[in-house]
Amino acid sequence: MRNTDTLENVIGRVHEMSARNFDEIIPIRDMQFENLDRMEITGRSFGVLPSAQRLIANRLRIPYSYLNRCPADLQRDNLQYWLEQERRNRETLFCRFAGNHLRAVFTERYTVINHGEILTKMLEYGFNPATEVHLSLDDEVMVLKVPEYDRLFRLAENDKIVPGISIANSEVGILSLSIEAFYYRLVCSNGMIAKTSVDARYRHVSRKVMDEFPMVLEGVISQSRHGHDRFRISMETRIDNPERTIATFARQFQLTQEEAEIVKQAFYQEEGATMFHIIQAFTRAGRDSTLSVSDSYRLEKAGGSILALVK
Repeated sequence: MRNTDTLENVIGRVHEMSARNFDEIIPIRDMQFENLDRMEITGRSFGVLPSAQRLIANRLRIPYSYLNRCPADLQRDNLQYWLEQERRNRETLFCRFAGNHLRAVFTERYTVINHGEILTKMLEYGFNPATEVHLSLDDEVMVLKVPEYDRLFRLAENDKIVPGISIANSEVGILSLSIEAFYYRLVCSNGMIAKTSVDARYRHVSRKVMDEFPMVLEGVISQSRHGHDRFRISMETRIDNPERTIATFARQFQLTQEEAEIVKQAFYQEEGATMFHIIQAFTRAGRDSTLSVSDSYRLEKAGGSILALVK
């Protein structure tokens, strides 16, 4: 789900999505796999969501790509065998549920920082509930972007960019809580997540971020207002072979073949021989409706990383 809404409505939507979520510390001896998609936990049958499947495979050191291709009985045998080996290291696992589905599995070292808590921090910081925000949200990731329209700057007469902030979080281990600069190009609705010297990424192993949240947020907001020069330089930086440059960056950012093709097609929608056009190809690709929220986020961050290279 990707749309523009008010912060107040986003808070309501996140609370609604979270209504059936709960967490439990589960003894490993009480976990039995039927296959990769379903397991029994303390005598109850649960579906296993893809986010939990990947975490379980990683925790048990079974290649997910291999496990996913196995027949159901071999999945069960592999999972159950390695789960028993895991009991040699620990007695319990921290499990996150969504109704009758398992959505994530961690050790007890994991520290919960849910989307709703982050939104509450934003209100405490001083964001107006009526503030316009751009929301990308699915079962795995939330990316919330807040443009500051009163700080917009012009690249050309009819080409305006609005700075702001981006806050990304995953409750199921897809990515760390990240607070970064955001730039929104009005003429094409492209969004870009950019690097600043005060960016913050916090793994879910402590609550330090909740204490530092106001300070980091203020720093990123301040620096996001000074991106004009880099955009100007990117427009002046000539590229001899844009398609080859896109392919090079696609390899650097480890894009899949499908993602690289989406970037290539996005470039053809606004062709040009400057670094600015390369950046826009990645950010425009991030709007592709076939991508997950986390994949779109990676492409928008790739655009920001390219912008950081211009001198």
